[in-house]
Amino acid sequence: MSWIRDGPKCLDAKNITEAVDGSLKRLQMDHIDLYQIHWPDRFVYSSYPLSISPGDSLGLWTCHFKTKSRHFKVLHSCVSSYVPMFGETEYDPVRQFSSVPIEEQLDALGRAVDAGKIRYIGLSNETPYGVMKFLHFAENNVHYPKIISVQVNSYSLLCRTFDSGMAECCHHERIYVLGYSPLAMGILSGKYFASDGAPSDARLNLFKGRYSEGESRYSLARNTLKLATMEYLGIAEKYGLHPVSLAIAFVLNHPLVASTVFGVTKSWQLEEVISACNVELTSEIIADINKIHAKFPNPCP
Repeated sequence: MSWIRDGPKCLDAKNITEAVDGSLKRLQMDHIDLYQIHWPDRFVYSSYPLSISPGDSLGLWTCHFKTKSRHFKVLHSCVSSYVPMFGETEYDPVRQFSSVPIEEQLDALGRAVDAGKIRYIGLSNETPYGVMKFLHFAENNVHYPKIISVQVNSYSLLCRTFDSGMAECCHHERIYVLGYSPLAMGILSGKYFASDGAPSDARLNLFKGRYSEGESRYSLARNTLKLATMEYLGIAEKYGLHPVSLAIAFVLNHPLVASTVFGVTKSWQLEEVISACNVELTSEIIADINKIHAKFPNPCP
């Protein structure tokens, strides 16, 4: 990642401070509402390499979410490490390597909070172990800020692994959840199952052969993925819902979810997502969804 300030390789205090200051300067803002560590700075069992766009500061990117009637600006701080996702679920202790202590990361973030540069901090792509370690250190040092959010990669009708372990942590520790990829890279919209195979500029078509995540986790060649998706599309048709509305509403229906992180390239796609925020899922719809989940559990882990 040589394009990120000459290639920082860790989330040490220096890189965190430079990333925060650089973001505030470029955005011409006086503070950041929520600053999240996007990737754990340690080995966590996956072989998918971090891929971010040139020009980012420590891999910073933004999203907006609303909770408690407030709109927040969110920035992410990334580091090149490995995380438990994109299809790999087994921990391999042999691949462990030394990393920046969590205390150093919290100290740097705490200084940014004390300086008024950041209001709250969060994590992303973390494990239950990582979340609880951050909470433990903050509980035992008044100068360390407590995390208030965790971005889950991913959470959708096709991937509910969050509920297996991380949900308990977030529930008892009162941590807000941001569900990433609620449409499973557009698959749950149904567009890839159209007769024309979706528009040429749809992500899985546009980046075919160049997108490791899309072609491993969201491979349309996997029969279980196709069968599960078709059944979820059937639920949407049964209840007169747009497939996007069903997918988004399902994620927002989770009691721990504060918001969902999605991507659009066209205004009408944004309108579909916004409309979905007003959809209420009945107990009958939830029951049908759970039947499919029991039949095809997490085809896109």
